[in-house]
Amino acid sequence: MKIGICDYGIGGIGLYKILRAQTTADIIYFSDSGFTPYGKVPAEDLKTRLDNVFNFFHNEGVAYVAVACNAASTVIRKTQYTTGIIEHGLRMVERFGPKEIAVAGGYRTIESNAYKTPLEQLGIKVTQRVAQPLSIRIEAGDLDSMELSADITAIFEPVKNVSHILLACTHYPVIAAKIAEHVPNAILLDPVHEMAQWIMSNWIPLDGHSTTRWITSGDTLQMISAAEAAYQVTISSVENITL
Repeated sequence: MKIGICDYGIGGIGLYKILRAQTTADIIYFSDSGFTPYGKVPAEDLKTRLDNVFNFFHNEGVAYVAVACNAASTVIRKTQYTTGIIEHGLRMVERFGPKEIAVAGGYRTIESNAYKTPLEQLGIKVTQRVAQPLSIRIEAGDLDSMELSADITAIFEPVKNVSHILLACTHYPVIAAKIAEHVPNAILLDPVHEMAQWIMSNWIPLDGHSTTRWITSGDTLQMISAAEAAYQVTISSVENITL
């Protein structure tokens, strides 16, 4: 089986690592970092862009697409062949059942209230924090600077006493240990694991030849460097395409 993983950048590599370790499925990973950051694109324009991405996957023989991007997941047209990370994040929070939670994510994720509204309907108190600078730094390979630490402090200090924090961007788990230093009493929830488990249970059979194609609309060398720094994934070559 051939599956696709898409994200604006390298954040979805966390999902890729889990799937690659447990399946032989053939995977195409697409980073759309050459496009306008998804959080800054009007909703209808983003839907159109993602339709182009899905059409590309379809033409490459991809059976299913995992949208490992919270911003993109706020607008995707749900089908039986696609899944977005937000639905898995919501299920994970419901399973933990906290009385309150902080949601840290990018601009579009927070402004859409895609987590806040359904979680509040469950009776959970939700505090939202825009954490956009973190994904920008991680995408650039910054995992341990004073500036990164300052950003983490500014973002998480107001929610340091909240019991659970949802990492609503697939980049953030890369620096989970640093975030935990600022919120030592909080449980950090990473929806990627929930998403991976769902995929392995529902996209059956996940078998193939263990091939991986790395594709980006952006800077190929930057993708290779950032993937190694953030995820310790060595990429030998990346294809550059224009959609």
